[in-house]
Amino acid sequence: MDIIKKQLRHGIFFTAIGQYAGVVSNFFISIVLSRILGPSVYGVLNIMLVLLPFFQLITSLGVGPAIVQNKELNDRDYSSLFKILFAISLVAFVLFGALGIPFALIYRNPIYYQLSWFLAPLVLLSIVSIVPVAILQKRQDFKKLNFTGLFAYIIGGILGIAAAFGGWGIYALVISNLLPSLINFIFYFYFSGLKLLKGYDRGSFTKIRSFSGYQMVFGIFNYFAGNMDNLVIGKFFGQKDLGNYGKSFQLVVYPNNMFAGVIVPVMQPVLSNFESDIDTIKKIYHRVINVLMIAGIPLSVYLFANADLIIEFLFGPKWSGAIFPFRILALTTWIHMTTSTLGAIYQARNKTKELMNIGFFEFAITAIFIVFGVFTKSINGMALMMTIHYYIIFWVSFGYLSRRVLDDKLRSYIIMIFKPLVASLIGYLSMFVPQIFGLDLRSVFWQLLLNSMLFWFFTIIPLFFMGEIKNLYHLFK
Repeated sequence: MDIIKKQLRHGIFFTAIGQYAGVVSNFFISIVLSRILGPSVYGVLNIMLVLLPFFQLITSLGVGPAIVQNKELNDRDYSSLFKILFAISLVAFVLFGALGIPFALIYRNPIYYQLSWFLAPLVLLSIVSIVPVAILQKRQDFKKLNFTGLFAYIIGGILGIAAAFGGWGIYALVISNLLPSLINFIFYFYFSGLKLLKGYDRGSFTKIRSFSGYQMVFGIFNYFAGNMDNLVIGKFFGQKDLGNYGKSFQLVVYPNNMFAGVIVPVMQPVLSNFESDIDTIKKIYHRVINVLMIAGIPLSVYLFANADLIIEFLFGPKWSGAIFPFRILALTTWIHMTTSTLGAIYQARNKTKELMNIGFFEFAITAIFIVFGVFTKSINGMALMMTIHYYIIFWVSFGYLSRRVLDDKLRSYIIMIFKPLVASLIGYLSMFVPQIFGLDLRSVFWQLLLNSMLFWFFTIIPLFFMGEIKNLYHLFK
């Protein structure tokens, strides 16, 4: 147990530095670009970016997590796998570029003819980065991984903002996405020490085929479950609505990047060494989920209560259409934070077949509620349907994990919700005190600041007396 905690502390420390700095810098860059470009431009790009992960999934073959999990791979295997993925990436590059033709016809916008080819290098670079990144993760070299990513995103963001001010429009967003991928690949390849040996061994993929196959199929299910709403909104509701909905969802998952995002990348590389020790993995996982609920549930309530102030303060009045979707989707922030950890546990337990199964169930549930959302004929209705669906996903996902992977009970996770929820409701009610006394600050910034101070003070104090704050400290004690 002490070894696990030491490895987790080391990994989370460097992941936190890179993740927090990266999220803050990306958040600032997003604010600047959003104010310059507006919802419609984001909607046009989002349609292509939504499809990008699908290409990455079907062409990556689930190799990354399989490399981390398999302890018998050697330099020739790494070289062979890299060459296989490189060949596949070239095919994916051409196919993604050609997608501009049907997209231009479907969405009646000729910009997709050129835009698809400008974004196609993202597919190639992401695929050829898989093996170097997996090697660094397997070595638990989180320092190089995270500092490289931070540097790349800052450079890409600065040049993207400069291009936006220079009038490049949507291509400013392309630059802010493409340059970090290029910089990351160069550094990942160098730091991984990957050796490109002569020829390749066909047996290298055989060693990871079972694990990676189930992982890839899960990835496909998970992709559609996570992106169908964007594809449908872009088709049925228009690009402006898609821009508003996409911005809402982006804000909702920022806390996931800030909290779960520093833990999840570390979990599989560390816990994979204890694949058969269910009790140890379960004990660590309970602590992780408890901490994420302590942070996530109050954040959900806070974002829900202050949605209008947050949107107006960050992005300005042109994004008013994002307020309601953001408000209702904010109630799922804690669910994103907790369910984002599930894959790492399936991988660490070498249970990717079970991961594939739950991925199918989640996909089916998502498809049903997206259809319901279309019938509402508005992004507000879609946001409501998706919020309901995420609560069902939480119940189904943790129930399946408990029964099939950790020999656990769903009740273990449900009871963790109660104390953070009670504390959050106390914090929520405290924000009405200024209204009772007739205090009207008439300023978005000062009102948001006052609400934030009241909410977090009257939320943290109850959590402290309930003994929940000490759980943050005891996570790795």
